Amino acid sequence: MPPRTRRWRRYAASRPLFLLVVAFALVLSAYLGAATVRISRTYEQLLEAKTLLLTTESELRQDGLAAGGEDLDRAETRFLAARANFQSASDSLSGEPVLRLGRHLPGLGGQIDAAATLAGIGVRGSDIGLGGVEVLRRFEQLQPEDERPAGEAAAEFLEDVAPGMERINGDLEAIRSARRTLSAPLLGPLAGAVEAVDGSVAVVGGWLKRYDSAREVVRPLLGFDRPRRYLVLGQDNTELFPTGGIIAVYGTVTFDQGYMVERSFHSGTALVDEWRDGGAPYVAPPPPLYRYLLRNWSWNFVLSNWSPDFPTAARQALWFYGQAGGEPVDGVIGIDFAALEGLLAVTGPLTLDEYGMTLDAGNITEQVLTGTIRPLRPGDHAHAVATAAAARVLDAAFAVDGESWDELLLALDRLATEKHLLVYSADERLQPGLRELGWDGSLAPLASDWLMPVEASVHSTKLDLVIEREVRLRVALDAAGGARNELTLRYRNRLDGWAAGREADVVSSLMLDGFYGGYLRLLAPPQARLSEVSVDGRPAGVEEVGRESGRASFGRYFPLPRGAARDVTFSYAVPGVVRDVAGEKEYRLLIQKQAGLREPPLRISIELPAGAHVLSVWLDNRRLDGEPLEIETDLARDRELVVRYRE
Repeated sequence: MPPRTRRWRRYAASRPLFLLVVAFALVLSAYLGAATVRISRTYEQLLEAKTLLLTTESELRQDGLAAGGEDLDRAETRFLAARANFQSASDSLSGEPVLRLGRHLPGLGGQIDAAATLAGIGVRGSDIGLGGVEVLRRFEQLQPEDERPAGEAAAEFLEDVAPGMERINGDLEAIRSARRTLSAPLLGPLAGAVEAVDGSVAVVGGWLKRYDSAREVVRPLLGFDRPRRYLVLGQDNTELFPTGGIIAVYGTVTFDQGYMVERSFHSGTALVDEWRDGGAPYVAPPPPLYRYLLRNWSWNFVLSNWSPDFPTAARQALWFYGQAGGEPVDGVIGIDFAALEGLLAVTGPLTLDEYGMTLDAGNITEQVLTGTIRPLRPGDHAHAVATAAAARVLDAAFAVDGESWDELLLALDRLATEKHLLVYSADERLQPGLRELGWDGSLAPLASDWLMPVEASVHSTKLDLVIEREVRLRVALDAAGGARNELTLRYRNRLDGWAAGREADVVSSLMLDGFYGGYLRLLAPPQARLSEVSVDGRPAGVEEVGRESGRASFGRYFPLPRGAARDVTFSYAVPGVVRDVAGEKEYRLLIQKQAGLREPPLRISIELPAGAHVLSVWLDNRRLDGEPLEIETDLARDRELVVRYRE
């Protein structure tokens, strides 16, 4: 048979198989094309859902309990859309045959499994968001129609939302459990999603802890179990001291069933005078107080808050108070001028009829300060206006009507977070809850790196009313896991601008000659080693190197004449602050704010070891876009920075 004939017969015999292969290839191509479209859509759904979830969560976090109305409607719509996208993606990742096949391929299988897990986490996260909307709606709607105090309404709200919070907690635990399965190295988008999960889990977990703590402490603090009596420290933060300011006035308040049933306020200096007249023994002050302020005078109640840890300072104030004959109390509350301003922003302007004076959030500080140098009634003591103002503001705050109680609670929480309102309970069972809420003003647990600048005015002026501050921190990380830190506090004495247009005798009485003297301490981790203290770029030496509350403490006095600017810089090293986490390096820094400060600008600069590249930068559990190593924020509250990098 000729060759040509043989080739034709072989072709004819194989033609059906050939056509079958071609047909199968065409069908497979069509299927793969359709599958590719479905997989691409699944990926898009995951991205859309992630963006919706994180954007909405961020907006609600910013508004907090103040969110309401249309904001909550919009958030609910977004959470529902995110949930639908996550659920659709989860179904696709579980049901798509190509992806089921891909799960058996080395490398790819782990990525597909991680994507499916993250889709399931997204569904749970959306449910948490919807639960949060439900809680916020309840907060918005719970308006007491009777004359119950805000404390009682708050206690009712905390109990009312307990079932919803329990559901949120269940979803969070499920997310944590799923997150623990994500251990394999993940591709960029998936790794970023895992980081977002970690940040959101930390935020939600923190809020759940705060809720549990509030539910635990609010009722006993406000006397629902028995009447509770507190010593109130009126801290004048125009004369700054470590927990807010010198104790210009003090008082007691008693809460019973959520009502403030008793309150009285008195001059702090009058208490000290009575104590001295009674033959009080000399109490040696901390050395810087001795050198720059008290000299041979005894340490006393007005200056008792030398420790920046409020529980420690509160116990010291209680000791002096008891020595002067004060009756036992259940705890201590610290408030400053910023706290009074915040409460007046809720209550609106108030009138002190006996002085013909109207107080509002913008003028109370100067009105009270002026009243200390110009008694408005014969026979009044120097702090008569201050004691009257404190009593009037607290009366009004705890008598707000149903339309304002939620605003009051928001203000109280903000003031506590910003450390203008501090609470210490002598009941050891309540103190952990106060600490978790961030209301107790205690020194925070040590992070891998931690610092707190602490300042005291030691020249008896009110210049902290006009001193401008700025905080700058440069951190250079080394290959051994240590940090070389340079903390600069920049001061400007703006008295001249403030004095313009004010009466000369008022300015001189409050500010003397305008010369500010500050004693500055830097608290750092116990292993910190000081290199140098400089003032305006020139070495100035350190006055004290010691230990305080388990931390290293470095102290230095600095002068600040009228109209002058000054930089005080601490250079120091902190070894062993970088951790290895899943093949990455993590540097965690907590900067703690001193009570009483307003909100100085804060600038942080991070330098990584040579050859390292940044992976992510987080500030207060929020990832910063672009992974910046130059961060600008403020020190209105404690700030936590986390930098992850790879060498």
